[in-house]
Amino acid sequence: MASAIPLALREEIERSSGGVIVDERARGGGGASRQGAEVTLRTPDERERRCYLAWDSRAGDPARRPYFERETAILSALSGPLGDSGVRVAPLIAAAPSHLALLSAFIPGEDRFAAAGDRAALARDFVAQLAALHRVDAHHPSLATLGDPEAPASAAIRTRLARLKSENLARAPDPLLQLALAWLADNVPEDRGPVVVVHGDAGPGNFLHDENRVVAVVDWELTHLGDPMEDLAQIWVRSLIQPFVPMHEVFDAYEAAGGATVDVNRVKYHRLYFQLGFSVGGHAALFSPDAPPVASVGTSMMYNTMHKRVIVMSLAELTGVDLVTPDLADAPADWTDRMYGAAIDDLRNEISPATSSQRASAKVKDLARLVKFWRMRARYGAAWDGAEVREIRARFPDAPDDLLGARAVFAQAVADGCIGRDEALQLCHNRMVRETALMADAMGALAKTRYEALA
Repeated sequence: MASAIPLALREEIERSSGGVIVDERARGGGGASRQGAEVTLRTPDERERRCYLAWDSRAGDPARRPYFERETAILSALSGPLGDSGVRVAPLIAAAPSHLALLSAFIPGEDRFAAAGDRAALARDFVAQLAALHRVDAHHPSLATLGDPEAPASAAIRTRLARLKSENLARAPDPLLQLALAWLADNVPEDRGPVVVVHGDAGPGNFLHDENRVVAVVDWELTHLGDPMEDLAQIWVRSLIQPFVPMHEVFDAYEAAGGATVDVNRVKYHRLYFQLGFSVGGHAALFSPDAPPVASVGTSMMYNTMHKRVIVMSLAELTGVDLVTPDLADAPADWTDRMYGAAIDDLRNEISPATSSQRASAKVKDLARLVKFWRMRARYGAAWDGAEVREIRARFPDAPDDLLGARAVFAQAVADGCIGRDEALQLCHNRMVRETALMADAMGALAKTRYEALA
């Protein structure tokens, strides 16, 4: 059987590790762009070791290199000089920078939090892992790749927000993203202590467990130096998609494990900050005319819509604005509706059952989401686009009469402070009510998900 591992990658890993790959089995790579394989590595003394190899299909993109370097640094440190930190990881064996690839010891474990027998105990153990990580010495030489431990977290936040603002204005300007970025820039929390090592994407799905205990924390490519409240915020954001225990239990567990005193307002700030960190790029990938093709358009649209809807709700909570939900103008289905329905039925009943490949099955689901969106778009798109353009032009009469052009004018006005934020938020809410309705059939439960209220 042909190897899924590129020959050049195999050779580089074998040189770096000093072993030979004698067996392999394809496995998920962890993330949309990652590929992976479970491999058997035979060392020169004829011992065999079960390992996991993951590589990035975007290795040719220079922007991916810093993520790889940070992940390599933290795993090297926690596998070696900081191995007594108490943070459990899959030991790093070798790295192949040409393919942004990492070879680690294979750690058996379940990644689905819902599969745990005692979820409360597992959650406490995971949160204790974060508390242990936050106690790691950020000044240790092995962590130099993560940045300057003397630099305040607030400075890094302000720098990143300015970059995100510019990126969005340059590529598919979006008024909601500009509104959220403006609020974040005006409300950066004061530094209350030195930066710590944070995971950067903490939460359900990013750790392996066995017998209600974390056996390895995984997916470290977003690790950096920052505010410890960031990791708690990330759990909250990830819980929108992968339910965890109630957040008040997370906070209690973190403090009980020796973490810093939880500041709920800081956590709420960072959950919005975390969402903007990936929403700006995700929005550009879908709406920028010069963006490369998106690998999973339907799925990307689903999550993009869900996060923007939640961003509106977060801003309303953080600013104390009471939003009014607009009425949705109805429109009759036209003659194409039946054809979209037939396509969805074929995907569900004929194509999906006949698909044995995991990747192909995921593509079928993605295409089904896209067809469901097209179906709703064919019925309501013109009416709802028109309603949004009329709302924008009522405030900015010189805005063009096409949707993306009108949004660009609106976004620039938000960035320039030429519209009150409460008024802008209401207009963004109107838009997201419509966009969520267009995607609702494709989104399922995500069309209604929201942050839990704290007990």
